[in-house]
Amino acid sequence: MAAKKTKKKASKKKASSKKTSKKTTKKSPSRSSKKSNMNMTLAVVGLLLNIFLFPGLGSLIGGKTRAGIWQIVLILIGIPLSIILIGIPLIIIAWIWGIVTGVNMIKEAS
Repeated sequence: MAAKKTKKKASKKKASSKKTSKKTTKKSPSRSSKKSNMNMTLAVVGLLLNIFLFPGLGSLIGGKTRAGIWQIVLILIGIPLSIILIGIPLIIIAWIWGIVTGVNMIKEAS
């Protein structure tokens, strides 16, 4: 009777190991393997908007929605707070972040 139980346990272990091996053989898509649909012209326009017009606007146009929204939020918070000088670093941070996002969009497009 003990031999039957160990055979059942062994067969369950084999079945469970087959299930796990099937799960591990599936390839999950990684961020680096995704092909970017970014157009080079759109990426350059996004960078220029982030530099010269309004940080975050170019990120939104380039498809980086989350980063663009946060950049705009930082700018909108920083403008009224610049009266007490704490907003100036926020504006600078959002501006630099916008430039970095724009450069990354150009790298993804090429």
